[in-house]
Amino acid sequence: MPATRRLDLPAVERALREVQARFAELSQHFTEPRDPFTDEVLLNVVEGYALIDDYVARGVDLFDLQQLNLMLEINATVLCGSDPARRLEFAPHLAATEAHFFNNVEGGIKDLYNWYCSYGSDSIWKRAAGVYVRILSKPQLFIEGNNRTGSLIVSYLLMRAGLPPFVLSLDNAEGYFNPSSVIRNSAKHGVKALYELPKIKKKYAAFLEAHAPEPGKFFLGGTSMPAHERCR
Repeated sequence: MPATRRLDLPAVERALREVQARFAELSQHFTEPRDPFTDEVLLNVVEGYALIDDYVARGVDLFDLQQLNLMLEINATVLCGSDPARRLEFAPHLAATEAHFFNNVEGGIKDLYNWYCSYGSDSIWKRAAGVYVRILSKPQLFIEGNNRTGSLIVSYLLMRAGLPPFVLSLDNAEGYFNPSSVIRNSAKHGVKALYELPKIKKKYAAFLEAHAPEPGKFFLGGTSMPAHERCR
């Protein structure tokens, strides 16, 4: 837990609970079937928000070469939380994910880092959307949990720029899940990707901006979020 809390985690959980309560109804409008939105999944995501809250409060730069591995902790948290017993149970999977993260030439962290550093002049919306597209498109950055982890990294980037995080809600669920399905079925590389992915990034950036919560939502009162996003 962060020493200086910036996120209103109960408000984040309330928004997610609203989606969970109507998930079966919402799923009827999804282009692909989705796994059930269980309590375990929800609580792990809330822990993920607490983690990125901590990163932002401490000035952690996830795209600093020395701190890239902290993205793995976000992925581990959404998959199994922070409970030591669950971490032990997931240990083989987490080890495989780490190897995939660092060694996958086409879709690993090197690909994401290089993309991020190449688009430093983009607006925060386009840059955050591009990171999400890069994480989720084939081959994906993580073995599992790319949607949830990608959304938390998007939220981290928005918060670093002084903006509220992206939080799944009744208003944005369809607009989140359906484009995510398109992204998951798109390849990072190849001729098609050269014209397809920029269009997807532009549309997803517009979605993020259009569905951004009001400035005070999900933040504790009086929170000031410094914009210190950078690429080293």
